Amino acid sequence: PAVLVIALFTTLIWVWLEPGAAVANTVAVLIVSCPCALALATPVALTVSASAFVQKGILPLRMDAIEALARADVVAFDKTGTLTQGRHRVVAVTCVGTIDETRARRLAAALELHSEHPIARAFDAEVPPGLQVAARCNHPGEGISAEIEAEGWRLGRPAFAVPPDTMSEQVHKRIAGLERRGYTVVVLANDTGPQALFALADPPRPGIAGMLTRLRALGVTVIGILSGDNQATVDRLAAGFDVDAALGRMRPEAKMAWVRAQQAAGRRLLMVGDGINDAATLSAANVSVSFAHATDLAQGSSDFLLLGEDIGALAAARGYAARTRSIILQNLVWAAGYNLCAVPVAAAGLIPPWAAAIGMSLSSLIVVANSLRLRPPAEQRQTARGTGFSDREQPA
Repeated sequence: PAVLVIALFTTLIWVWLEPGAAVANTVAVLIVSCPCALALATPVALTVSASAFVQKGILPLRMDAIEALARADVVAFDKTGTLTQGRHRVVAVTCVGTIDETRARRLAAALELHSEHPIARAFDAEVPPGLQVAARCNHPGEGISAEIEAEGWRLGRPAFAVPPDTMSEQVHKRIAGLERRGYTVVVLANDTGPQALFALADPPRPGIAGMLTRLRALGVTVIGILSGDNQATVDRLAAGFDVDAALGRMRPEAKMAWVRAQQAAGRRLLMVGDGINDAATLSAANVSVSFAHATDLAQGSSDFLLLGEDIGALAAARGYAARTRSIILQNLVWAAGYNLCAVPVAAAGLIPPWAAAIGMSLSSLIVVANSLRLRPPAEQRQTARGTGFSDREQPA
């Protein structure tokens, strides 16, 4: 609208001053101010950036989230499957009831069958032979309950499986001892009480320390771990890394409260998670990242997906988002500055229509050329085309 108003005034003024030059000068104003550069400033940069993100092992699901990723100054991680590899294995089974280890494993496998939680994979090897499971119910952040052969069973957190006031002191001490050693403890119980304790181990992902260091260098001021695991396990993982908060035994609503508190303090939060229990916080965060192997609910709540297992790609994404934002701002400043300078000159009759067309084209070309600076080096593009993997996803 502003350009049309300027063109109208240009016509009226030149009709009054020199009618023969009115049409040419009006056309020059319309051509030189063609908003191609402004229209291309953001989409071209985002298109080039999206391609580069994928080549680096990151899939953008919502391109408008690049702005939030570039400005994020708080990062919160789920623990299981995010900072750890999500490959739980049962390292010890302690029977504390009337069933033996074999039956305990089979009952646990029957309860975890079809569950999307990473812990469920620890029981995949124990396929239950024909156990009748009914009324299976998932309790987010707690565990699973079901009826197996007409008997009620629960598997999950100690406090979920067995009411704390009914747990014997001996069982409580065994659980505490396993947790102090850094294990995640899952309790199998029925209506008569606890029957077995499963000690699970999950190794951390490689490259976490370097990734956190790079995030600090990119302007992240707060790094937190939000986990549903026991506090001792979370502390054991966090001990080797530079984090500001390591919080265990957090239910989904507690994670949400922590996210809201950070946002209320004026911080912009990046949430990284992969499970059903993380979906709410992934949606509530300013920007969120999940994994290609994550649950469908977590992926649907995320803005970006890490395609490989290299968590270091997260720091690369944060840095690349900042670079993309910088390029977009450069494009917008150039396009706006060009129009502010060129339009008055054209309205004054100092630019003929043919020169205005050249100037408009050059302005758009400059925006496109500046956006192409976001492309990764040629050798990285060739690697990605030739192998199907990015430079961060090369197979061993």
